[in-house]
Amino acid sequence: MNAIHAMPRIADAPPLSALCAAVAEAQHHATLCLATFPQLVRSKLNVRRKQTDVTELMGLIRTQGLLQNLIGFRQIIAGVETGIIEIIAGGRRLLAIGLLIEAGCLPDDYSIPVLIVSEYEAIEISVTENLGRQDMHPADLFEAMQDMVGRGRSIEDVALLYNLDILTVKRRLRLANVAPRLLQLYRDDKASFEQMMALAITDDHAAQEQAWDGLGEYRRSPHDLRRMLTAQKVNFMTDRVARYVGLAAYERAGGTVTRDLFSDRATGYIDDVALLERLANEKFERQRAKLLKAGAAWVETLPRADAADLMTYPRVRRSFSKLSDEQQGQVDVLDGRIAAVTARLDSDEAEQDASLEERLAGELDGLERQREAIYATRKLVPHEADLALAGVVLRLNADGKPVVERDMIRPADKGKIANHATVAGKEQSKRIRQVHSDRLTAELTAHRTVALQAEMMMQGQAALAYLTYTLAQSVLMEQGSRGTLAKIGVRSAVLTQAAKQSSAALAVNERRLELLARLQYAEEVGGLLCWLAGRSQAELLEWLAFCVAMSLDGTQDREAESPDFVAVARLVKLDMVKWWRPTADSYFNHVSKERMMKVVTEAVSAGAAVPLEKMRKGEAAGAAERAVETARWLPEPMRTT
Repeated sequence: MNAIHAMPRIADAPPLSALCAAVAEAQHHATLCLATFPQLVRSKLNVRRKQTDVTELMGLIRTQGLLQNLIGFRQIIAGVETGIIEIIAGGRRLLAIGLLIEAGCLPDDYSIPVLIVSEYEAIEISVTENLGRQDMHPADLFEAMQDMVGRGRSIEDVALLYNLDILTVKRRLRLANVAPRLLQLYRDDKASFEQMMALAITDDHAAQEQAWDGLGEYRRSPHDLRRMLTAQKVNFMTDRVARYVGLAAYERAGGTVTRDLFSDRATGYIDDVALLERLANEKFERQRAKLLKAGAAWVETLPRADAADLMTYPRVRRSFSKLSDEQQGQVDVLDGRIAAVTARLDSDEAEQDASLEERLAGELDGLERQREAIYATRKLVPHEADLALAGVVLRLNADGKPVVERDMIRPADKGKIANHATVAGKEQSKRIRQVHSDRLTAELTAHRTVALQAEMMMQGQAALAYLTYTLAQSVLMEQGSRGTLAKIGVRSAVLTQAAKQSSAALAVNERRLELLARLQYAEEVGGLLCWLAGRSQAELLEWLAFCVAMSLDGTQDREAESPDFVAVARLVKLDMVKWWRPTADSYFNHVSKERMMKVVTEAVSAGAAVPLEKMRKGEAAGAAERAVETARWLPEPMRTT
């Protein structure tokens, strides 16, 4: 290990506060030394916890050297100095130097200046080092690069200096060409980086400012800014905004039109897009004022809104009116009778007596029709809490005609909408006659769930796609649960006992144990997060696949179509025949003999089903199992086509 050489003390720092005064005193008696990288470690006392990218810092150190010393204290264990210096200020510089040495850009014995203080003073100095420090604003960096090029530096030199690729430097130089007034808005946080990128598509400052000023404050999206600056000419006959403004009004305002020799004055191409947008905005404002005067709580103008734009504005929800007391009493009586009949249908008695099962099924159908008729008398009414938030969205259709979308709710007000029963509601009025009992449905869907998990856990790409889809539903389509702050949770499905013992469940458990075995050294490297951060992308996809798989839940307690299950099953190419087979125990003992014959007919042939008719139910179940043994038949809840 190289020796640490003493250096002269640095000048005092001005005591600007009590903390700074303490730091200044510490620095007064501190010593500046030189050390090599192996002698330095990042101290746990360093107050900067959030790690940032050091790519550009590496470029600066590689080309200019280390311009600012590190600060640390000598490590003492059991009263003895270890020869190690713990760094409490300059952790990013230390990381950058280590990466440069590893890459061969700096020698192994590169000398690093370190200001040595006491461990007692370390935290105060670390706080002072990081307090008040603010990263250079991107706009300042753009202009700094532009200034360097203006003074004769090549783009290649700038790229080397900042450790960036040439394309990135060119893009940042392009951003420096945004009009100074607009770039200042970005610097003042009154414009976004995305807006600057849109404006930088042209170097014409006048065009940039015209596009910016021609759009309303709430219509300066990057898409609209870029469209205005690139679409130099607009077809009057096909552009909805042009048709809304009108050719005559546009020309009266000084706009020019490029016409085809074979066209008349009703057709042509708009030359001045910014003028067209300004005229449209003014006309929209007049229409907006009329709607507000007519009583609209608020009006937002979205002339070019498409279906995706409108999806961000939920409409006032409507729900069925409540039943009268008399009707509710009738439904309560019917529900009691339906529950009693359903219980008898699911009993072993009904499964063993075909005539009883048929009579009970007919009785259940009649009761459900009576219940459905009562619910059919309800009317849809708007939710009062939603109406209090409702307003109007004013847009244009493809022909340029204004469309007033009423009873809309602003995206910002979505969180204020109280959860309540929607049209589907908890009071589901229509009950469909089931092929399978609730108990069997729960069993079948539990098996399909664990099979889906077994397939998904081995397909990282599919898991990544489905996770992205799930998050997009919540983040982009606003269909996630309300009242949360970006929380992502995993809740495992509750499986039946038989499903827990299936081959799919065994495969899932084996995979779980395999992954857990890999974690035995995680704590030694700083915990699970640090351990995962050191894994390859392929290995991370393995973990992601298993976690996403465990979140899948296709279980149902009542038979119904499940398009979500079908979609995910197709995504992972699930073949349920690989994981489940219809046997007497798993299926046929739980359905009627009539159903057994129908299954055998469908899976094999009508002739193969004939012998079952004269058998007792138990014998028929075994015969049905043997008949479909080589067939690829699956009950409806397990099918993906």
